[in-house]
Amino acid sequence: CSSILRLSLSVATISLPKNSWTRKRNTMTWLGLDTGMGGASSAKQHDSADSSTESLHPLSDEHRDFIQKSLDDWCANSGYKDCNVNMLTLSRTLSIPKDELSVYFDQYLKTTFRIWLGDIRFNAAKKMILECPDYSNDIVSAECGFSARTYLYRIFKTKEGCTPTEWREKMAPNVAADDKKQD
Repeated sequence: CSSILRLSLSVATISLPKNSWTRKRNTMTWLGLDTGMGGASSAKQHDSADSSTESLHPLSDEHRDFIQKSLDDWCANSGYKDCNVNMLTLSRTLSIPKDELSVYFDQYLKTTFRIWLGDIRFNAAKKMILECPDYSNDIVSAECGFSARTYLYRIFKTKEGCTPTEWREKMAPNVAADDKKQD
């Protein structure tokens, strides 16, 4: 099932406020799964984020695109599965200064590294639960980079209002219906 976790690297979503186009960068869009990035929750996350990065110079478009591509490649290579990854290790892995990554997360993704990584892992877990329903929650949490099953449960309770098992059972009819459509 590890090949199933390949990411859709569609990185831009476009929204149309009143009379202008606004392009919001997401780290990735999972196949049919909401990343939870953007919208009101993102604004709240940004308000509580460390504002020290606001005093740093904005990144050039080319450098922003380079960071985005580096993050997408890191995710596609399952870097998020390392439960010990932090901003410093990511910075070293990507050869991008830590302060530039902080600016990128804060000013362009409107989130923090920890929230972004949690969303990546959460979406990987949802995808794995749907595509590998026989996997236990212990396997899912380990395969998706959670350091303990309790973190998987906590994020599901926060984002979905239920446990991973309850979510799996709730989604089972949808998966079965999709399978019948493909036959």
